Amino acid sequence: MPKRPLVPAAALVLAVTGLLVPGAAHAAEARPAASSWSRSAVVVAPGEKLELEHGYAMTLTREERCVGSAGGRICKSVTDGNQPAGTVSLQSFGEEGRTLYSPLYVGPGRAARMTVTAAGRTLEARVVALAGRPGYATGYVWSAAEDPADRTVTVYDATGRVLARY
Repeated sequence: MPKRPLVPAAALVLAVTGLLVPGAAHAAEARPAASSWSRSAVVVAPGEKLELEHGYAMTLTREERCVGSAGGRICKSVTDGNQPAGTVSLQSFGEEGRTLYSPLYVGPGRAARMTVTAAGRTLEARVVALAGRPGYATGYVWSAAEDPADRTVTVYDATGRVLARY
């Protein structure tokens, strides 16, 4: 499998509300997620299925971000205006002693780094974006910890400037 170039991602923060689509089929072929974590983003084509481990996958289009497993997925529109520009939201999926966190940023800056702080630990999320400047970026990170109520999500640009915090 060819390696994909890692480049800074376009980003803005959007609120996370979702639509559960059980057993939705994906036209794009699955490919494994990058295993190394850095401040660069994985850039995907619209509709490309990105494997997130443990049976979960993510798909991005110009209109929405979808995350889920074979049991169903949750899609969030990035164009409906439900999340104000310049903000970040967080979606989480609990699964047998681990949690998948997926931040979603909508705004004018380019997200280069995302962190999720939960249960006193700061986790580096893998940034994922579409090529170009779609006006949003998302990410994902797995944690062995349970999903606590008190979490902080921070999105940074390539210079380390905070673009959004939730």
